[in-house]
Amino acid sequence: MTALQKWWFTGLSPWVKFVFLVLLANGLPALIILMTLPSHTETFFVWTIKPELNARLIGVMYSNAILLVAIGFLQKDWPHVRIIMVVITLFSILATILTFFYLKPFLAHPWYHLTYWLVMYLILFFVAPYVFITQEKRYGGRLPVDIPLNWMTRLFALVMMALTLFSGLALLFRVDWVNRMLPWTLPPLVGGLIGVLFVTHAAAYGWALWDGDWPRVRPMFWQAPVTALLFMLLPLTHPNDLSPHAGSDLMWFYLAGGLVILAGLGVILSYRTAEQALTYNAP
Repeated sequence: MTALQKWWFTGLSPWVKFVFLVLLANGLPALIILMTLPSHTETFFVWTIKPELNARLIGVMYSNAILLVAIGFLQKDWPHVRIIMVVITLFSILATILTFFYLKPFLAHPWYHLTYWLVMYLILFFVAPYVFITQEKRYGGRLPVDIPLNWMTRLFALVMMALTLFSGLALLFRVDWVNRMLPWTLPPLVGGLIGVLFVTHAAAYGWALWDGDWPRVRPMFWQAPVTALLFMLLPLTHPNDLSPHAGSDLMWFYLAGGLVILAGLGVILSYRTAEQALTYNAP
């Protein structure tokens, strides 16, 4: 058996790995294009995103997906990867549906751009829920708790669930209202996709509260400071794309991002002793 065959048939289900690989095939090229060529989306991406700040905002969305997939590949069984699959499954469903409400930006590009986008998302639309349901029936449900969530983690998850759900729904249905409070303007499709990302994160934080075991839900808490930092870097790297009167909005934007980073790191560090003890006592 080759190393590739051994990797494919051991550890996580091949179906889970297939979902991760499809997401990588979709997300990695998009991430590279949006982060390195944000001013050329009319040529190299599947729809034109203006200004450059918004192109890199969608790049942050893909960065979050790839970060979660990278963490997922390091896990050895379904219980420790299922919270990542909560995000992937819901995002695949909602982003696919969203596409059909915002076809105009895609139709302004060559037909094969939309075809590529739809093929990738339709694969995930059907496969990700199937994998989630079958794997959860076989290996999931209520499982024993090795390290229970402490009060700080539960508070962080509850606050993040409320904030991401509210923000996600606002971005999906009232992006014009959100634009009044943001230091730059979001087009409807960009706002919708970021809204889908936030809604899926809200569901994952709710899942974390239900699951209650730190080793199984920690990927959502690991990604939070990284994603918040990437969001905070956007105005710094594209000051010319900000609104003329973005001062106070920018202050609140940085304050929210900074709090997520500090609180997220506090949650992660609060488990160092418990994680070391669990590793030491593992058979």
